[in-house]
Amino acid sequence: MKKVFQSLFLKNLTKVFTGNAVAQLILVGLSPILTRIFTPEDFGIFGTYASLLGIFLVISAFAYEKAIPVEEDRANTRHIVLLCMGISLVWFLSGLVLYVSTGWSVFQWMGVSVSYVVPILFGVGVFAASIQQILSYWSIRNNRYGAISFAKIAQSSVNGVAQIGLASTLTKTGVGLVTGDVLGRIAGATNLFVRFMKQEGFSWQRGKLRLLMKKYRRFPLLGMPSLVLNNLALQLPTLLFVVFFGVTESGQFSLTQRMVGIPIAMITTAVGQVFYGKASELQRENPQALKKVYWKLTSRLFLIFLLPMGLFAILSPMLFTWVFGSNWVMAGVYAQMLTPMFFIQLVVLPVSQILYITGNQSLQLLWDSSRFVLLLVGFFFIYHFQVGMTAAILFFSMTMTVSYVLLFLLGNWGIRRKDTIYANQME
Repeated sequence: MKKVFQSLFLKNLTKVFTGNAVAQLILVGLSPILTRIFTPEDFGIFGTYASLLGIFLVISAFAYEKAIPVEEDRANTRHIVLLCMGISLVWFLSGLVLYVSTGWSVFQWMGVSVSYVVPILFGVGVFAASIQQILSYWSIRNNRYGAISFAKIAQSSVNGVAQIGLASTLTKTGVGLVTGDVLGRIAGATNLFVRFMKQEGFSWQRGKLRLLMKKYRRFPLLGMPSLVLNNLALQLPTLLFVVFFGVTESGQFSLTQRMVGIPIAMITTAVGQVFYGKASELQRENPQALKKVYWKLTSRLFLIFLLPMGLFAILSPMLFTWVFGSNWVMAGVYAQMLTPMFFIQLVVLPVSQILYITGNQSLQLLWDSSRFVLLLVGFFFIYHFQVGMTAAILFFSMTMTVSYVLLFLLGNWGIRRKDTIYANQME
């Protein structure tokens, strides 16, 4: 049984990792071209767009998408997917009507000047990303990891080609970068949507939707606030740096996040998606085996990335200057300061959703709330005393590193509890 599990885990991991690797290498390979076409200001606006997208994405389906791999019944799974799509569509249409009728957008609220088309692109981008995210969880539930990989490759390919192709006409105010990203997300979502329609179709029962909403109500009630705070903590620096230090300085940080975050996302997303699917299965059948997998996976990741990240910390300023040009030297310095955070992310992020799997959403919410408050208070004092962006990045790196270590320990504790939260809640 152990050999079978390891074989399936590695097989699925290989599928997802290969797809993510190809997808992310496309973006990394094109980045030296983009940094010579677009300015730090453009990247600052694009970083703002990407950060806001990450925040709105977690509420786009009220976190019900995380229940998809947990549900055992196939018909119920299809209903959860349709429920999530319906919620996402309502969000998109509501935002579009609000902007068209009043002209208000979240960019205006932040005081960031953008082209009139950017808020519309933002809404389309969030909706497309939401559909792709929902159907990725559906693919995990059905062990269709290859489909996730193809969607990622389609997304990155269209993204890269569009950003370069639009560079000659849409270089100002970040429109070219944003448009390319949106087109890529549409391509990824469409790829998975076609697969879903062929297998499942669109039939549903209204009564079953209500029962499933009740059964998994802890996801929107506790999981969604937790996810919002989690993403706010991740995106807060980019958003605050735009307000505190301007789009140029923020653009340097955005490039750091983009270039280092891409390979980290490639690894942690691949491992995390496979872990989420298998851990959901083990939690129902053999919690003790889940604990062993949890520790074994994280310990191996620690040993694998310890030396490479140490070397990266030493060489990053030189690497960024050589690859991206002399205008981006500070991005390399920021990468050096953020290395401890990047390293602990590589170790903990693949298993970071363990508290959702074990039904400990309340504990997850407590952790996310505490981290968010600490970051918010810290950034307030940094801005109040005007200590500069370097100090802000150092504080961010240290706080995030410690918080991920704590999350790992909480996850270990959560595995000990047998999940009975979803039992008998369809009655």
